[in-house]
Amino acid sequence: MGDRIRVLCISTSDSEGGAARAAYRIQMSVRELGIESKMLVKEKRTSDVNVIPLEELIPHNFFYRVFDWVRNKIKNKWQHYQWGKYPEKKPYYLSDLRSTDLCGALKKLDYDILHLHWVNQRFLPLEILPKDKPIVWTLHDSWAFCGVCHYFLDCDGYLEECGCCPHLASTNPNDLSHKIWRRKQKLYQNLDLHIVTPSRWLCDCAKKSGLLGRFPITIIPNCLDINVFRPLCETEMSPRWNTLLKSRIEKPIVLYGAVNAATDRIKGFSYLVSALQILEKAGKGDLFELMVFGTDKPLVGIPVSIPIRYVGYVKDENELVSLYNMASVMVVPSLTEVFGQTASEALACGTPVVAFQCTGIQDVVDHKINGYLAKPYEPEDLAEGIVWCLQHNENRVLSKQARKKVLSYFSQEMISQQYYELYAKLAIKKEEIKC
Repeated sequence: MGDRIRVLCISTSDSEGGAARAAYRIQMSVRELGIESKMLVKEKRTSDVNVIPLEELIPHNFFYRVFDWVRNKIKNKWQHYQWGKYPEKKPYYLSDLRSTDLCGALKKLDYDILHLHWVNQRFLPLEILPKDKPIVWTLHDSWAFCGVCHYFLDCDGYLEECGCCPHLASTNPNDLSHKIWRRKQKLYQNLDLHIVTPSRWLCDCAKKSGLLGRFPITIIPNCLDINVFRPLCETEMSPRWNTLLKSRIEKPIVLYGAVNAATDRIKGFSYLVSALQILEKAGKGDLFELMVFGTDKPLVGIPVSIPIRYVGYVKDENELVSLYNMASVMVVPSLTEVFGQTASEALACGTPVVAFQCTGIQDVVDHKINGYLAKPYEPEDLAEGIVWCLQHNENRVLSKQARKKVLSYFSQEMISQQYYELYAKLAIKKEEIKC
């Protein structure tokens, strides 16, 4: 193996979405500690030479392309047939085991430890996972221990074998969720698998699950570059927001954002809208304006007169950091959060966060210390939290505590050290087995 530990990370993307950003930050930070870490992705967005796009490892000849096209056509028809059995399925993100042909990519790359992140969107075939190498799997949702769902919400089918899946609107114990669960059980059977969860809540769920409960589980939060996500002075702010910078002097900005922020029901935009209506009815609608990133202006108007600015998708990191800095409060009203990436990013910039007191975000937001944790799924308390944060940040007390939380728990230096120790332990164990 040599002196350097070689790690191959696998992620669908290196920057598209919170899970991808978290994976990329981990890959970069452990390299600084001497880990030889590379990343295999389906969609490469960065210019990092240590990120390998799958496109570089698959054949480009005409015959393979035709064969792959035909194969995908057949797979699409079969998948359409399988999912077509559930016409009443809920509008949540669901995945089966459909994957991409990696053409032996894992055998073409040298590594000692395989590190999985978010590998869906028809990317990684679980059946090709090596049985002779340690595998670290950092969970960014619950798909690894559920049948088809990425967020199980109030369903506890994952504790046993799934089936009768409420997300599929199914009453059949042998439905698609059960079949996929059983397939995963067989695929995991002989793997040297080590689970990492970014929060205590997800750790508890994974431990109780029928699929992952027998594997070792470590809690390691997602990390942030605290030199990037930080309080900015006026001259450091992105010029994209020049007009908004002037308007924030008149009214504080309440910020909300996520990928598909207005349409992904998991992100809880409807609860935020209800909270806005409550504030407006109480005569507090003129206290702030709302800014939304991660979506364009919806076709259907929001039934409140509170000013709402939709700024679309923000991919540039400096623009995103500037948004956090402009905001007086960040609202994360998600139904479930594995960790709370946007919440931690906002705190790092000194912006208090309002969220529901549930799931993984409880490890990030401390009630009435660096933000406000509202009673789960009560818009009234969410509204109360927004006003409380606006009115209780005198001398930037909440802002200072927000930054302090990130420096104490989520810096790249701290998190990369925890991954380094995990890699080293697995590498030593592997060497001992060889001997």
